[in-house]
Order: sequence, then C-alpha cells, then structure tokens
Amino acid sequence: MHKRLKNEKGLTLVEVTGVLVLSVVILGFLIYLLNYSNTSLQQVSAREKTLQQSRDIVSQVVKTVRDGYAPSPLVSKSSNLRLVSADNDKAVDYSYDSAAKSLTVTHRSIDGNGVLSAPTSSYTFSDKVESILFDAKDGRIEITLEMKLPNQQTKKTSTVVYTTQRIS
Repeated sequence: MHKRLKNEKGLTLVEVTGVLVLSVVILGFLIYLLNYSNTSLQQVSAREKTLQQSRDIVSQVVKTVRDGYAPSPLVSKSSNLRLVSADNDKAVDYSYDSAAKSLTVTHRSIDGNGVLSAPTSSYTFSDKVESILFDAKDGRIEITLEMKLPNQQTKKTSTVVYTTQRIS
C-alpha cells in the first residue's frame, strides 16, 4: 500500500492557479475583442444609416421632378424648394429647418385660384441634415446635401436633376 501512494501523480496548487490565471487572461482578451467588434459594428451601422438617409432624400427629390413637377420661381441657392405639378394642381415643398437639422417634405393641393391648401401629407426625412441647397436654373435643379455622420464628420452629396420645363 505504501508503494501505491508514492506512484500517484496529480496537479499541484501552483499549477492549478497558473491555469486559472491564464484562462482569465485569455477570456478577458476575448471579451475586449468582442466589445471592440460590437462598438465598431454600431459605428458602421450608424454611418450607413445616415448615408442611406442622404440617398433617400436625393432620390425623393429626383423622383418628384421625374413625376412631372417643376420648380416654381426660385431664388438661386435656397434651402427650400417648391415643386409644382404640370397641371398646377399640386405642390411639393422641401423645407430645411436649421435649428432641428431636419428636412421636411410637405404635399399640398392648389385650388383654381392658385391658393395652397392645408398639407395633405408631411414627412421629416432626417435630423442629421447639416445643410441643403437647391439651385434651379436653365431647366435643371442642382441639389447639394451635407449630412452629419456619427463620428462628427460630414458627407457632402451633389446631384443635378434636369426638368422638362425651362426655368428662368
């Protein structure tokens, strides 16, 4: 029996403690990596959401013009744009609010006397619009949109939409 006790092998307390410390260090590093990846994913997602809002705003204005709407007389380089249907019975207003950093589109009807009715629908696109300029002349509308990204940078988008009507 004495011979048997001498041949037993096992782990010492120092070896067990070393394995536990090494495991804790590895788990801590993995948790840090997961947290960093999650933070990066959230930043990229927020940036892409803002860029998608930018594309949606420009696409909406382009779609409205392609649906036959043309600008009513406009002072060059304005933050607001009124588009009127070819039949002069509907108007779409794009209004920028610099305090709220938002762009709102409002649809209205126009009666036979040229008076605008109450809004039939209104939609606020985004609260991340840093600035927007509409420049309508010579049968085209130039849209310059600047959006505030989550990392405090700005992204500027420009496009030109050609109308079927000449604007003076």
